[in-house]
Amino acid sequence: MKKLFWSTFAMSLILSCWIAQADTDVDNFLSLEEEVLPAFEGPQKFTTPKLHQNAEWRVLKKDVVLDKEPLKGQKHSMIQWSSLDPIEWLDIHRWLVESEIKDKNPEWRLRQRDENQLELVGKVLSCSGECTIYRGTMGVPGQHLSRLVEGDEFRTGKDSLAWIYLMDGTMVKVSPETSLSIQEINLSQKEIFFLVRLNEGHIFWHPRNQATYAEELAPETDTMSLPLMIREANQEYFERMVFQSGHNAHLSEFLDVEEKAGALQMAELNRLKGVHNNLLKIPTKVMMVSPNASLVSSLNSFDMVYIQGGKSYFKKRGESTLGEEFALHLRGYTNTEAYPLQETDWYSVESNGRAFERLEATPRELQLIELLTKRIKTIELAREIWIRDFTLPMIADLGDAKSLSIHHGYTLWDKELSRRQDFLSEYTRRIETTNLRSLENLLLKYEKNERPVMRELTESFYVAPLKDYLMSLKKRYSNQAIVVREMNDLQYYVWILKHAKLKN
Repeated sequence: MKKLFWSTFAMSLILSCWIAQADTDVDNFLSLEEEVLPAFEGPQKFTTPKLHQNAEWRVLKKDVVLDKEPLKGQKHSMIQWSSLDPIEWLDIHRWLVESEIKDKNPEWRLRQRDENQLELVGKVLSCSGECTIYRGTMGVPGQHLSRLVEGDEFRTGKDSLAWIYLMDGTMVKVSPETSLSIQEINLSQKEIFFLVRLNEGHIFWHPRNQATYAEELAPETDTMSLPLMIREANQEYFERMVFQSGHNAHLSEFLDVEEKAGALQMAELNRLKGVHNNLLKIPTKVMMVSPNASLVSSLNSFDMVYIQGGKSYFKKRGESTLGEEFALHLRGYTNTEAYPLQETDWYSVESNGRAFERLEATPRELQLIELLTKRIKTIELAREIWIRDFTLPMIADLGDAKSLSIHHGYTLWDKELSRRQDFLSEYTRRIETTNLRSLENLLLKYEKNERPVMRELTESFYVAPLKDYLMSLKKRYSNQAIVVREMNDLQYYVWILKHAKLKN
């Protein structure tokens, strides 16, 4: 009752002041400026250089706590309007406590702004079907160029597929019915670190490497994501170049055009890789967390599957080279051991997170999941184009912490980054061990209420992409597929809008 009385009193006081101000005429209001001006004399706990350096304000530099230039994309207002509770905001007792704390910490505004800053993690390259980005409890559709910041959850619906471009150049494939949360991106001059949680489903983590892309003229396997909204990355873009440059080009020569276009596309991919190899030498490290296992990987591509209430499956893609790291961390409050792995085989982790084994025979579901990312040269070329447009400007400012924060919105880490990784390794193991028990209790309640819980591998991760791939093989040489070569620039752009953007 007391809180309600004081809150009502505070509100009435605000309203009375507003009414009184409304009754004041313009002359009285302008004369008030001269009376307010002397109030800025003496110590000021928070101001900007423009104020204290102005002689009219009569504020000494030694009495000032300077504000700093905000990070890129950072809001000046620190009020969280979406989560604001009106009763708490008008509570006089809460206001008194907060005021006392703020008086004891003159730099509270700077600290709060830094704490609330969410750094840009990446952008959505493509989404086929239903994709949703959750920021807190708010969900919005995810599509080409949608931004992902720290803490966002990215979820795909049934028969939906997405590719996410991370700001270091890593590509992440998100399979149907998958939920992924990207918790942190931390940049230093020696390493870029990601903390990611696979809530359920399958992802393919594919960091950039400096190897030349092998010449491969076989059809791409992830046709469900094609064409991309990046017009210069699609094979059709190069097919148009070949077709329009030929003197005797005709639709009957489709095979020759396709082979030449594929060779041109790979040549452009390798050319861009060669240019960017000299500019991108900072390795990427990821801690991929699932409820029953964590993978710590540097410079490796890998698949990871987690079935709610069931096992995890993972596989390292490609042979190990110098400097690579790939280690498994299990669950248990005292289990601090890391298990380095070198083999490129599928592994499974028990549902309780206490043991793992190498699979002697790979299930069909895992074989098909791996097949769908076997040949993805268009995705690779799109990655290099976005590296040029988005990543290289950020990398160029890694040597200057101020420039990195003001122009790109990132904090530059130093030696403390390794300590942060050690803390996250210990923290996630403990918290996920607790979460695992709570999850099991919840799933048991679901099953008692006759609500089915899928604890085994299913075809949901691959059935839609595989169907699209097989249909594309069937229609590969149809008139509808090859007529794109005769289009002009405008027709080609409309074709991309129809077949890429409108499939979201």
